[in-house]
Amino acid sequence: MIFDFLSMVGNYQDRAIDRYEVDNVVIDTCSVTDSAQPYETGVRHPNYNDGLYVIVEMYDTKEQARKGHDKWVKIMTAETLPDKLVDVSSATVAELWRCMTQKSKQ
Repeated sequence: MIFDFLSMVGNYQDRAIDRYEVDNVVIDTCSVTDSAQPYETGVRHPNYNDGLYVIVEMYDTKEQARKGHDKWVKIMTAETLPDKLVDVSSATVAELWRCMTQKSKQ
């Protein structure tokens, strides 16, 4: 389970649902193999998480993922941005990263 993400290496085009990329902002939605749900939307924006990706939503179906992607493009291109983005990833690697960074802050 911890190395499930390796099955995603080199096949992004097959897994991609949609991608929005303008300047330093990326909203990317794709299928994943390392989470509880098979689709997710990640946002990369310089105002959040030091410019690294934040997984903002996960989905059970491709249709939900498409709608979710459009929703996040609308949110992240609005005149007023959210105060914060919450990482909802259930990927094992993401969980380990959160644990490590929380311990380093203590």
